[in-house]
Amino acid sequence: MSPEHARRLLLCCLMVVAGSATVGNCAERETKAESVWHKYFRKQAAEYRIVSTDEKLPPVKLAKDPVMFWTQPVRGGEDGAVFLWTRAGRPVVIATFFIWPAGKGVQAVAHEFHSLAEEPLDARRNKQHWTPPAGAVKYQTLTGVEAPAATAERRLLQLKQLSRTFDAKSIDAQMKDTELRLLPRPVYRYEPEAVTPSDVFDGAIFGFVQGTDLEVVLMLEAVHTPAGDVWRCATARMSDLALVVRRGGKPFWEVGKSEVDKPAGAYYCTTVEELAKPPAE
Repeated sequence: MSPEHARRLLLCCLMVVAGSATVGNCAERETKAESVWHKYFRKQAAEYRIVSTDEKLPPVKLAKDPVMFWTQPVRGGEDGAVFLWTRAGRPVVIATFFIWPAGKGVQAVAHEFHSLAEEPLDARRNKQHWTPPAGAVKYQTLTGVEAPAATAERRLLQLKQLSRTFDAKSIDAQMKDTELRLLPRPVYRYEPEAVTPSDVFDGAIFGFVQGTDLEVVLMLEAVHTPAGDVWRCATARMSDLALVVRRGGKPFWEVGKSEVDKPAGAYYCTTVEELAKPPAE
């Protein structure tokens, strides 16, 4: 590792410890160069217009950079990037844009989304129109755990400890189980801005992956309540396979195989085009 590489990696990780809304998987982004497909995915992501149905809320904005890049050696996704749209720092949409081999040297380009918002959204790009409903994810208060700490640095340690109490697996059409790997660092860490009408004051997204492909999203948040500060958790799919999440070895969340091309669903995956290579810039 060069001195400059080490310096940038240390700076990135220090930003996460400080609690800023930034990329948590520093090593992944530092060691993987951005491909021509990634640059094309950035362009496509920027073309989406995502708005809330509640005009009183702050605008939804695309995060500047992908939060992670990935490959899928098992199921055939050769290159992918994960994007977030946020409102005042808090994630409201997560998406992965990726390619998979369609045959004869052609790559299918797919866009996969999940709403993380509490209200309905409206997302549009060219012929794509996605309208996820309210309550796209369901939060559960975590019991039997230490209350959120007073400092962002200490809460980051708590977030990592909490994430390790979960495990996840996918189940394919042949009913074969595949244990998914928890990424050791948050994919995204955030402290919502004061303008957000929310009691959330800290949070992070963790990911369960196959290869490096994000399959399950694990959201952990620190929340003010009348009874005191608590931790809560929500999960979201980034796969059409059946998925199971356990906490402490006990069932926590389970979903069956999902339909794709379901534009009114909380989860939406669609193939948008087939290309031999990305268009020239």
